[in-house]
Amino acid sequence: MIYSRLGLREARQHPGRAFLTMASVAIGVAAVVAVTFTTRSTQTAFDEIFQSLAGRASLEVVAPIGQTVPADLAEKIGAIPGVEAIAPRLQRPAVLYVAKKNRVQLVAAAVDPERDVQVHEYKIVAGKPLTTAKEALLSQLLAESLGVKVGDKVELLTRSGRISIEVVGLFASSTSTMSGQGAGLLIPLQRGQLWFLAKDKLDTIQIVFDKDVDEAAVAKLIEKQLPANAELRHPANRSAMAEETILSTNQALLMARAFIVLVAVFVITNTFLISVTQRRRQLGILRAIGGSRGQIASLVMSEAFVMGVAGTILGSIIGVLIANYLNAAMGAIYETTLPPIRLDATPFIWAAVFGVGMSILGAIFPALKASRLNPLDALRDVLPDEIEGASRWLVRGGVFTVIVCGVLLALSITGRLNSSVAVYAGVLGLVGLVLILPVALPTITRAVAALFPQWMRVEGKIASRQLLIHRSRTTLTVGVVFIAASAAIGLASTVLDNVQDVKKWYEKTLIADFFVRATMPDMATGLAADLPDGLDKELLAVNGVEGIDAIRLISARVEKQNVILIVRGFKDSSLQQFDVVRGDESKIRERLADGQVVVGSVLAKRAKLTVGDELPLETDAGIKPFQIAAIVNDYQAGGLTVYMDRAVAEKQLEIGGVDVYVVKADHAKIENVRADLLKISQDNGLILQSFSELQGEIDGMMAGVDAGLWGMVVLGLLVATFGVVNTLMISVLEQTFEFGLLRVVAATRAQIRKIIFAQALIVAVMAMAPAVITGIGIAYLINMATYAVTGHIIDFQFHPSLTFGAFFLGVLTIIIAAWIPAERASRVPLGGMLRVR
Repeated sequence: MIYSRLGLREARQHPGRAFLTMASVAIGVAAVVAVTFTTRSTQTAFDEIFQSLAGRASLEVVAPIGQTVPADLAEKIGAIPGVEAIAPRLQRPAVLYVAKKNRVQLVAAAVDPERDVQVHEYKIVAGKPLTTAKEALLSQLLAESLGVKVGDKVELLTRSGRISIEVVGLFASSTSTMSGQGAGLLIPLQRGQLWFLAKDKLDTIQIVFDKDVDEAAVAKLIEKQLPANAELRHPANRSAMAEETILSTNQALLMARAFIVLVAVFVITNTFLISVTQRRRQLGILRAIGGSRGQIASLVMSEAFVMGVAGTILGSIIGVLIANYLNAAMGAIYETTLPPIRLDATPFIWAAVFGVGMSILGAIFPALKASRLNPLDALRDVLPDEIEGASRWLVRGGVFTVIVCGVLLALSITGRLNSSVAVYAGVLGLVGLVLILPVALPTITRAVAALFPQWMRVEGKIASRQLLIHRSRTTLTVGVVFIAASAAIGLASTVLDNVQDVKKWYEKTLIADFFVRATMPDMATGLAADLPDGLDKELLAVNGVEGIDAIRLISARVEKQNVILIVRGFKDSSLQQFDVVRGDESKIRERLADGQVVVGSVLAKRAKLTVGDELPLETDAGIKPFQIAAIVNDYQAGGLTVYMDRAVAEKQLEIGGVDVYVVKADHAKIENVRADLLKISQDNGLILQSFSELQGEIDGMMAGVDAGLWGMVVLGLLVATFGVVNTLMISVLEQTFEFGLLRVVAATRAQIRKIIFAQALIVAVMAMAPAVITGIGIAYLINMATYAVTGHIIDFQFHPSLTFGAFFLGVLTIIIAAWIPAERASRVPLGGMLRVR
């Protein structure tokens, strides 16, 4: 009880110091809460992208092309613990007749209406949902091309003949698993099995797991139920995109969270150290009148606990507000909508553990230091060890940490350790650098002070001496700015590199203006309706069409890895370019025509292949080797791609047919070309898709992810800024008596301001100069660690505007942060300054 009374009286006597101490905890907790929620929001943006590409399915059961699995297998899988939902499907190429004369080829998917909507998201834009009656849902895009409306009768050509069905609704899907699996038409499962003469048979069963389930364990249970011809695998789109494309940005998210939490830890520890150091004289008096070491430590720890609880409550509220603000602000900047912040107990539990825990941990070292002092030492203004330098064991620990982290980084970059190790090694490595800083502090501080102009030279020397007198405080303050700035620069550079890499790939490889297709091809099986013969001549006859290319997408396997075989012509360089990683770009087309292939960098890394090696492509006739002509960066299917010339594919693999025509148009005649292509598409019952629209959708999705990452960068800078303001305020409180003595010896208020600004400037330069270099290194290491896992190369680029802008902005921010403490110190009456002692 006496400890709480002493702590309460101390808080009343020094409300500013008490508030700033609590504010430091609140800043750290707010960072943890905001980081957690912002990371979740950004991760949700990723999830929406991948669900839009592959649905919710975690795994799927498939049969080889031409074979099926028994329908009762779906019930067995659905009953396995850990399985949330299943979506059984039977799908077949079919022909749809509209008004008994217009004919269109498509893929009809027979689905369980109640179960399918739990896995695939699609919206009924007209009409009503599908039931088990003799009816169908038609894709909105296809309906517009065919002129079909709700209530119209159409005929479906099946193995049972022409079946007349009513279109009861039109659907639009944000997920490519509806269109991506060729599903232009949805019909009831039981009726589809009957019409296609596939009673009690299925092609695929897509599976959604419960949250937080052990996927590997559930997968083993599913595999026990599978017949010999069935395969359990990740959906092709999800495995390629979700596991490969996301990795580099996930690394940035993980590193952002780690860095911001580390900055928050430094802010809390620094504040408590300063607070306890400032009260050392008071603690010495308590020791002199009989207080034990345990009582002194208990006093400090109890105050830390109270401050931790109060700061946690305040910080949790502030953290939610910051997360919501960043979510909205980043969405507005990028003209996109990030998923809303969803509140639950977990982040607040972690915030409580972090806030109270870090308050106690941050006070342990100062409390032990104060409790172990004898009364005479405690009554001194400055201890000898603070003037002489840093503890040798801390410096040695810093050197050891840097060496160990360097080794871990090297092992992670070379692929011998998981890429996430690089994140934690980088964070701990920065801590090691901060621990080593006191060794170089005198030299750096005096060097920076020597750069001051003549009119500020005296104040600079005084500021330099004050910083050296309190090395622990100076080290922690520089550490806060250094870690926050280096993390912000590194993450911002990584974001820019990723965005520029995607744009570079767009501009170089995706040249077409339009796609003409009968249905969207299934990226998993290649199942799609072929385009009619002779269509290429009609497309080339359109005025303004500069060139076309026919593409066929086939699911294949290489070294037990699902890949996408992209078959097309490569003679016209205006329709296809490669972002070459390895290989002679000038000879790629010649070598493709000779029977060689081009592979994506991720596949090459996974299969440990390089230019000149033979790619073991699994076919119906066994494994066929194809020499690799080049390795390219490719964002399609996550880089798990193989490019093959059409003539070679027809001869070697007997692959024919066309899934889609890509059309290159004269941009001066683009609208006329669009109108003519739309007429051809409508006459043939085909779908016309503008690539500019598709690219816009992808850009919008990526904007949401980038916005989240920039939000993390801004949050890191905010934490550092508040930390510096807080530290400088407490530092001014600690130096009040020294400022009073300076005023006694005729120092003016302006000179007091100059001293504080000089301290801020020295801290800013000491922190920002190495932070710029370290931030560049962080960006490079993120790229290197990601390449070691994926093989996808994101070129590291130096961004002068970011680098120098961050340096000057950081220095300016710290100087502005010193304005309030400087004004406060200059306005304190002389008598008030001297009464501190």
